[in-house]
Amino acid sequence: MKTKILIAALIILASGSGTGFCQISGNYASENIDYVPLLTGELFDLSLTPDLSTYFNTEWIAGDILMTNGRMVRKNKIRYNGLLDELFWLEPVSNKIIKLDKESILQFHFLNFNGDSTISFRKIRVRKDIFTDSADIFVQELKYGKVSLMISHSFYFAGKATVRTDKGAFLKDIYKGEPFYYLRLPDNRLVEIKRFSRKNLYTSLYDKKDLLRKYFRENSSGKISTGREIQDFVQFLSSVYD
Repeated sequence: MKTKILIAALIILASGSGTGFCQISGNYASENIDYVPLLTGELFDLSLTPDLSTYFNTEWIAGDILMTNGRMVRKNKIRYNGLLDELFWLEPVSNKIIKLDKESILQFHFLNFNGDSTISFRKIRVRKDIFTDSADIFVQELKYGKVSLMISHSFYFAGKATVRTDKGAFLKDIYKGEPFYYLRLPDNRLVEIKRFSRKNLYTSLYDKKDLLRKYFRENSSGKISTGREIQDFVQFLSSVYD
């Protein structure tokens, strides 16, 4: 059984005539000697990751984490894995990899993802079908407004393949990306869309079916598949809600 650890405080005994304490979490330092845990998680063995390609960011990137208690933990090196749907932290003192507790995280933001400073994820609760319980997942925010657009960078197991190296051949598990889009409507209803097909949209947005038909008739391509087309559709959808 893995031992849960509190990644919250590194207590340092200061030199000098008096005794001082400094509480550190990530790059946070507090003059308050009270023990207030900020980040919690468990040690993680990187070799347990099925495939490095399932990471949203293959390298550690500085990011801010907004906790469910409202506190912000800034400028920590983090990585997100879509297959596991987990956020990892490179603890700066021990250089250990920590799988952070999802229940304590509300949002996280990459400060510079390949030159882009707008990449943010938030936690939402979804229910895949009527037979499963609701679950919390991380989704990337693509558009925020009257109608918000989010995407889940999920993966599925696609089989095994033989990989040959200088040390011989071995079987490797293959995973393929399976993104899911989510629309947050003005009434706070969350709509999951695997593909922006007419059938899916007519079913999910049944109260706007006539307007959707008109949109498809007037749309030059008659479909919604590219990133630009999805963004344009969300803009249209925002305009039809009062």
